[in-house]
Amino acid sequence: MNKVEYSASTGAPMVIISSSPSWDAWAEICEAVWVTALEGGCNYWIDYIHIRHLETSAPYAKLPEGKHWSLKNGGDIIKNFSIAVHHNADDWPSSTSEVTEAKSFDVVTVGINNLPPEVKLSIMNPYTCDIDAEIADQIVQTGLFGSAVYG
Repeated sequence: MNKVEYSASTGAPMVIISSSPSWDAWAEICEAVWVTALEGGCNYWIDYIHIRHLETSAPYAKLPEGKHWSLKNGGDIIKNFSIAVHHNADDWPSSTSEVTEAKSFDVVTVGINNLPPEVKLSIMNPYTCDIDAEIADQIVQTGLFGSAVYG
C-alpha cells in the first residue's frame, strides 16, 4: 500500500500527478505559450525580445544561412535557443530596458513547473490544455523571474 502525503498548509491529503509529454506535445505546448504570450499575454511589460540565432543548447540544431529561430514555432522553441527579453522601459524604443537572458524552452518548462498545481494540471492534460493570455503571461514571467513580477 502506498503512503498518502498531506499538505503542510491545509492538512488535507494530496494527489500527486506526473506528466511526461512527448517532444511533439512539448512543441505544441511551447508554441501555444509563446504565441499567446507574444500576441497579448505579455505585451504590457515586454518591450521586445532579441533572439540569439546562433546560440542554442543543441549544437546539431544550427540553422542554415539566412534562416532564423522563431518563438512562434514549437519545433524551434524546443531546441532551447538563447533569448534576451527587454522589459520595464518607460518608453519604447528605449535604452533603459532591463534585460533578462534565458533559453526559449527553459522559460516554458520552468514557468509551468512554478505554477499552482491546479493550473499546471489543466495545462499538461492533453484533453483540457487551455493556455489563455493570463496563463501564458504567468508561465513566461515565472519562467524568467521565478514569480510574476508584473502583476
